[in-house]
Amino acid sequence: MLVACVVGDGEAETGPLATSWHSNKFLNPVRDGAVLPILHVNGYKIAGPTVLARIPRGELVALFRGYGYTPSFVEGDDPAKMHRLMAATLDRALDKIRLIQRDARKNGFRRRPRWPMIILRSPKGWTGPKVVDGKPTEGSWRSHQVPMGDMSHPGHLKILEKWLKSYRPRELFDKTGKLRSDAICFCRISATMRSG
Repeated sequence: MLVACVVGDGEAETGPLATSWHSNKFLNPVRDGAVLPILHVNGYKIAGPTVLARIPRGELVALFRGYGYTPSFVEGDDPAKMHRLMAATLDRALDKIRLIQRDARKNGFRRRPRWPMIILRSPKGWTGPKVVDGKPTEGSWRSHQVPMGDMSHPGHLKILEKWLKSYRPRELFDKTGKLRSDAICFCRISATMRSG
């Protein structure tokens, strides 16, 4: 079994989660599944900056290499480019995990492997409203949770509607709110292709 776990940079700084980066030391690739951590570095927690977003890239790489991972970066703010980059990076990470497991299952578990991980850098509130009430939202702590805050404020409902419609829900759900069968079929085909 493989689990991809997305962890926000603010959450990654909490005590229990900071400790969990060491859980890879307990994995035996002969008999266990694997975890692919995806650290989402967007720069802010609820009301302030995050430490992991403020350290230089080389230091971030050194930190996670020290934890026993080989980090790959997916960085940017253009959704189309980022989707392609993330897909290619996921493919490489999955190939590396399969290679680690195949080698251990064929030749035995000789030493702890360096598991892959992904560091995703994107703006906080990416693809959400860029500005609300004249204040920057995307790329700031204001985008945490509900960036419009007070929904009785004039115009906030329109901002929310425009934002949610930008995800094109009509392409995924039918008029009753159920996931469209062609979307389900696409998901199954993708999962089959990836596992095969």
